[in-house]
Amino acid sequence: MSVGLKEEISKFHFLNVNWKDLDIFLLFLFIPSLLMMFFFLPDYMKFDHFILFPLEPKIETLFLSNYIHSSYSHLMENLIFYVVIMFLIINFETDRNFFIISFLLFSFVLPFVVSFSMVYFIGLPFPVQGYSGIVSALVAYLMFAFYRYCKKYYCPKIGHEFVYFLIFLNLFLVLFNLKASIFMYLAVSMLLLVTAYINRPFFDCVSLKLHSVCGAGMIKRSPMPIIFYVFIIYVFLVYFLVGLPLLIPENTIDGVCIVNILGHYTGYVFGLVSTLMLEKVNKII
Repeated sequence: MSVGLKEEISKFHFLNVNWKDLDIFLLFLFIPSLLMMFFFLPDYMKFDHFILFPLEPKIETLFLSNYIHSSYSHLMENLIFYVVIMFLIINFETDRNFFIISFLLFSFVLPFVVSFSMVYFIGLPFPVQGYSGIVSALVAYLMFAFYRYCKKYYCPKIGHEFVYFLIFLNLFLVLFNLKASIFMYLAVSMLLLVTAYINRPFFDCVSLKLHSVCGAGMIKRSPMPIIFYVFIIYVFLVYFLVGLPLLIPENTIDGVCIVNILGHYTGYVFGLVSTLMLEKVNKII
């Protein structure tokens, strides 16, 4: 990317973290290549050392099952989700070290958590595999990255109530897939309305920022590639900020595969809890 384009993008506070070339290489080339390499391993090796069978778990399969795929469509779906979410995170992230610690937790601790949840709560003879648990954690992490981005650049007064609003919005939307009772809808709706009311300063900041950007002509003065870049960034951001219904769909059967909803849910919750805990630790330190 040319220096001029980087400067134009930085006006919108994107890519303002001092990302290193090694970061980009590991996140966008190494990890997808690793998943592709695992995919092309011989089937006998996958069954012996990678795929988790909840009734007969092994130490290596508890970890490696989160990085293996037997279906090309399953691999491509997870890779596309991963690349898009990671692209959003590197644009909105404001703390490189915080992200690195979180990503290491997602990569080396979460796989065991997801696998143990499958062994303990499911215990069925179905094979378990896929990167979607880690992708789900990244979907949850994106909410915090965007929250810290808004707090740093646009609305310093907002707190975790903004994240709670997004969580309840996700829960409200996913209830349609779960066909929950009317009482559950009412309860989540009340929590959603309360958190939306608390976040009025944030919505005011967004309104003022949009007015200042459009009124000052920043969009009009920016080159068309930058306008397109900003538009794409925010379209995908909105899509994934309410991404829980994508992880917990109404139909759990996808072709001949069963969607691992428990793994998705576990990854999502781990992403929320671990990020909240890291933020509290950072404040204490």
